[in-house]
Amino acid sequence: MSLRIVFIISLLSLFACKSSEQVSSDNKETSRKVLNEKEAITFGRLYIEASKEKILGNFEKATQLYQEALRIDPTSAAAHYELGLVYNSAGSNQSAFEEFKIANQLDPQNYWYKLSYATFLEGQGNIDEAIRLFKELAEENPDQLEIKYELSKLLLNQGKIEEGIFYLNEIEKEIGVTEEISFIKQRIYLSLNDVDKAAAEIEVLVETYPANLSYYNTLANIYLSNERPEDAKAVLKRLEERDISDPEVKFSLAKLYKRMGEQELYRKYIDSAFASPEINIDQKVKFILSNYQVGSEQKEKLKEATELAELVTKAHPENAKSHALYADFLYFIDEDDKAVEEYRKTIELDSSRFPVWSQLLIILSENERTDLVLNYGARSIELFPNQATLYLLYGLALSTDKQHQKAIEYLEIGKDLAIENQALKSQFYSTLGDLYHEVSDYTSSDKSYEQALKLDPNNVYVLNNYSYYLSLRKEKLERAKEMSFKSNQIAPGQSSFQDTYAWILYQLAEYDSALEWIDKALGSESNASAVLLEHKGDILFKLGRKEEALNYWKMAKEKGGASELIEKKVEEGTLHE
Repeated sequence: MSLRIVFIISLLSLFACKSSEQVSSDNKETSRKVLNEKEAITFGRLYIEASKEKILGNFEKATQLYQEALRIDPTSAAAHYELGLVYNSAGSNQSAFEEFKIANQLDPQNYWYKLSYATFLEGQGNIDEAIRLFKELAEENPDQLEIKYELSKLLLNQGKIEEGIFYLNEIEKEIGVTEEISFIKQRIYLSLNDVDKAAAEIEVLVETYPANLSYYNTLANIYLSNERPEDAKAVLKRLEERDISDPEVKFSLAKLYKRMGEQELYRKYIDSAFASPEINIDQKVKFILSNYQVGSEQKEKLKEATELAELVTKAHPENAKSHALYADFLYFIDEDDKAVEEYRKTIELDSSRFPVWSQLLIILSENERTDLVLNYGARSIELFPNQATLYLLYGLALSTDKQHQKAIEYLEIGKDLAIENQALKSQFYSTLGDLYHEVSDYTSSDKSYEQALKLDPNNVYVLNNYSYYLSLRKEKLERAKEMSFKSNQIAPGQSSFQDTYAWILYQLAEYDSALEWIDKALGSESNASAVLLEHKGDILFKLGRKEEALNYWKMAKEKGGASELIEKKVEEGTLHE
């Protein structure tokens, strides 16, 4: 016999000996099968091969080998347990449960067998039996704190409060007072409306960790939530007895006074806390954003938040976050000029924030600061070449500056970047339709408008502009009429939309209907424009009402802003087109 074979036999003999040693720990009611030498060797070989396949993740092969091993020794707790693990890994939960149950019956003193069985009992909803086994595990393994934690959870979920808390206290005896355990007990007592015991748990944390001011907040909030304001004030008094110069103390006091509705004291402490650079800026930003709605209609609240944000900029002048926060609130209280300055400071300190660049360009665009949009727009695109919004804002500024061809170039790039944002893509095509019209590229203009409507069929501005330009060119008038009518249905009462529809009807020689719609347009506009007046004159002339037409042309000329033909119309008293 070779040395290798002798070694394997020796190893299997040792395994067999180990198995026989396990007999003493088996359930007395279960008789352990005694294997002969050949059975022990075969069993050992199968067990080792099965374990190897399990490690490799070959669960089907491992299952087969463990089952073969168990046919030789069905009383092997280890084999049942390992087979249970394989079933569990393969997702066969019921089979795993059966194997863990057998393993536990065969060797009820084994920690892992019992834990696996108890865990599966819990998962199957057999909570009482799971609790019994977890209690046994806790008694047999007093150092295993996770068992006590799981047991306390099971007991508490079953409404066995005293027993559950008993095990939490047992854990505390081992590891000392911890926030996690104290807060669990606090929540339990609050659910039972036992405010005093809940508060007592937090008092322990206050005493154990006196430097953690958040526990004072928790304690005061317990009292406030349970309509015990005097007890809450007592907590505040204790907090004030600490070093009142400590900004963290002031911050804690401010939050509590805010909760109590003590506005004057809240502002006193929050202003002082926010003015201190010692308090982390992220804490301040989080507090403001959590307590003040940026888009709120409550002007006083917004003003208060803006004042706090200004204090943050003074305490942290070199931090871009402070200026960005202040700028946001300035914008929402309509302090656009100041907001622009703060956004510009933000960019000087940190140019990597895309939302800041975007918001800056939006405000500048809204305030028609074209020169600054052109400046910052070009810079923003260099920094963020993949952001479609920047191309739109920059393109609009170029258009306002009469740089139409350059605007088209940027908008063409930007529209391809707006891949998933259909509304933004539609806006690109809409703007391109306007610009191509300006440069007399009517084919591209029409294509752009059609694309915009394909993406957003109810875009009233495209419906109006596209139909109006078609009427000026006297092309596709039926299509123009359809679009213009739709725009008036979507947004009724818009004088410019009504004028467009009237002018299309005029081009179609439907003069009576045109007069009806031009009168609607004039009725919708308190101060009639020269364009509307001139259009009505033209329509009246076509209806043979020449004197009335001349009067409207004269009014249009006086108003200023009519067409280049208005002079001839007035001088000659006849229509020129």
